[in-house]
Amino acid sequence: MEKFQNWIEKAFFKGESSGWSKWLTYVIANVILMLLIFFILLNTIAYNWTGSIYPVWEGNRLNFLGDNSIPFIPEFSIVYVYIFYTTVISSMAYFGFFDSEKGYALGWSLVIINLISIIIYIFFPVSTFLWRLELWLNQWAYQNIWAGTMFEYYLIDTSFNCIPSLHAAVSVIIFYAWYRYSKIELEHPQAPKPIIRKVLAIITCVIAAAVVLSTLFVKQHYILDEIAGVLLAWGVGKIIFDYLWKDFKVQTQ
Repeated sequence: MEKFQNWIEKAFFKGESSGWSKWLTYVIANVILMLLIFFILLNTIAYNWTGSIYPVWEGNRLNFLGDNSIPFIPEFSIVYVYIFYTTVISSMAYFGFFDSEKGYALGWSLVIINLISIIIYIFFPVSTFLWRLELWLNQWAYQNIWAGTMFEYYLIDTSFNCIPSLHAAVSVIIFYAWYRYSKIELEHPQAPKPIIRKVLAIITCVIAAAVVLSTLFVKQHYILDEIAGVLLAWGVGKIIFDYLWKDFKVQTQ
């Protein structure tokens, strides 16, 4: 990162080091990690590719932990589609631009989580597509707006890339970032007060739990997908944040 900062300072600050040059260095690094690599390359291009390399009938099923007994509740699409993406985008924007040095750990965590997931999707394809059809979910498609929302979502995501669940993993790593953020001392005068950061950690924890549940109630994932996603995010987050945040002081109170 030091070499990258030196290059940024030579390119934009005439070789002079300052708080602004450090901020811009981390902002550019976060844009590369979160936008270019995570969202565009891995979460869009690679993810869509893994969902197309196997025919629909070849996806493995993992519905042996009581998945069939979970009802289809289309209203959970509010969480699955809208609340999930709003939380992820707003958190990435905050850590990517406002406290960019801290956000560097989140950027790497997102990339590593998605990369590991892509590798698993290639060699162990899991699908809920035919399973959903057998549960006669299509009959709900036009009964209310939320069922219609999910039916349209199924058309663009046939769900061959299930385990680990990226909805679960990404929502958990977002919570983990806010959780760790609430534990450290911040020197920035405009940084959120400790109580605000704790509240945000609680809110993102509740949202992460709701997202995990939503993936089951809209029949996009199996229970094992969620377990794998949660464990992957927590494990990667612990390693990356411990390494990149090792110099930040932990609050004593």
